[in-house]
Amino acid sequence: GEREGRGVMRYANGNVYDGEWKAGKREGRGVVRYADGSVYDGEYKAGEMEGRGVYRHANGNVYDGEWKAGKMEGRGVYRHANGNVYDGEYKADNMEAISKRPAPDVYEGEFKAGKKEGRGVYRYANGDVYEGEYKAGKYEGRGVYRHANGDVYDGEWSRASTSRVRASARASCGWRTGGGRRGCVTGRRWR
Repeated sequence: GEREGRGVMRYANGNVYDGEWKAGKREGRGVVRYADGSVYDGEYKAGEMEGRGVYRHANGNVYDGEWKAGKMEGRGVYRHANGNVYDGEYKADNMEAISKRPAPDVYEGEFKAGKKEGRGVYRYANGDVYEGEYKAGKYEGRGVYRHANGDVYDGEWSRASTSRVRASARASCGWRTGGGRRGCVTGRRWR
């Protein structure tokens, strides 16, 4: 026969499942205690984590949210042991939408495939603020960086070389490059 109803399964690798079964597979509510100390407490469907569940990693990280086919999928909150928190939409274990990272820095913006992508605001613990475009987790495109000391850079950001910038632009104002940014500065304001 097949496992059906409520039961406990102790695996040779040290993992223990205590929960509901249907047609020989985990189905419904259940708890898995992994040999490494991690614990999943939540819903299952056809043997996979699916629905609402909390996964507590042995290292102290905790994901509380929705699952589909064994992966984080849908709305969820991931709390890292170091205090960082990601709150938003997940797709196939990757962050896809709005996120907040409150300790010590704060990022609010868009994600794609687990990396900052699109528009976002990053507030650093030291008081600096970047508001602008991201690509593959880096500043890229139009953005404004406000330093805590009052300096402001408003312009283009790129990981590429600044050699493509027109020489006439360099001549028209005190041109500066540095830290992956390019633009002109007048007084304490980059533009």
